[in-house]
Amino acid sequence: ILCPKCKFPIEVKEIEPDPQESGRAHGPAPSNTELEQVQEEMSLLDIVDDDVRTSLICVSNPVRAEKTRNAVIQMGFYAVVATKASFAIKKLQNNHYDLIILDERFDSNKPSENLFLHHLQLVPMHLRRRFFLCLLSEDKDTLNQMLAFQQGVDLVFNTKDLDKMKVILTRAMKDHEGLYKVFTNELIKKGQR
Repeated sequence: ILCPKCKFPIEVKEIEPDPQESGRAHGPAPSNTELEQVQEEMSLLDIVDDDVRTSLICVSNPVRAEKTRNAVIQMGFYAVVATKASFAIKKLQNNHYDLIILDERFDSNKPSENLFLHHLQLVPMHLRRRFFLCLLSEDKDTLNQMLAFQQGVDLVFNTKDLDKMKVILTRAMKDHEGLYKVFTNELIKKGQR
């Protein structure tokens, strides 16, 4: 083989493994939980182009999650579905999401026990403004702005309206972008963003 820098030939010798050590060299086979942990850690980083909008869907109900995912994909987003709050928090720490859709009972029995919502409510405002947070609810009205403000989200969305999600979410996100456009432009002018 020729050296890529100096073009001088290099001799490479192949080392033959000792048959007695071959079983010990690799150690014991990893357990299923170790494999799952490695797969989870590898899946924490989403690799997408800069111009691709990304979304994190945190819905425990598989039927709702699939409907939500389909609507988000139709809107042109790269969709990531999380099934546990701990995984969603890790994904959020490692990636930027333009849209987060969160079921109020995500990974919990009561809305008051939703760990991921509590985590998002504690995110500093300069980071919080960078994503649109939609809360799915079974009993709250869609587009209830006062309740959205109270919950610290951008949009409250009733699960009965999932068939209209694409239209309502697109409109709400345009309104949100319009609201913060002047603010973000001023931050850019001042060099703070």
